[in-house]
Amino acid sequence: MADWHAGIVPVMYRRVPCMRKGGIRFAFQGNPHWLLVYVTNVGGAGDVGEMWVKGNGGMGWLRMSHNWGASYQAFGQLGGQALSFKLTSYTTGLTIIAADAAPASWSIGLTYQARANFK
Repeated sequence: MADWHAGIVPVMYRRVPCMRKGGIRFAFQGNPHWLLVYVTNVGGAGDVGEMWVKGNGGMGWLRMSHNWGASYQAFGQLGGQALSFKLTSYTTGLTIIAADAAPASWSIGLTYQARANFK
């Protein structure tokens, strides 16, 4: 074990890339005016620092706010549109786009898997 003083134990670590099978998964919760998205199966550094959503109804990228853990939220009318997500890794700063991750018929309570993932 490491030497410790006053309850402090020095720990050395290094991050290693997460190799994940398949794309990032987006689990939807919320209501018609609020979308909460829980993000799982994140490859690369395994983290998400920023996230945006875009519907196919002609709007631009809408920045999502961090809610808790690996969940992000957006306020607005997103129903009836296919949804794409843009994610930036907190650790590496890399950004990817998960285009059309959820179909226009998406529903609260379901999980959708994108084709994209961090490497």
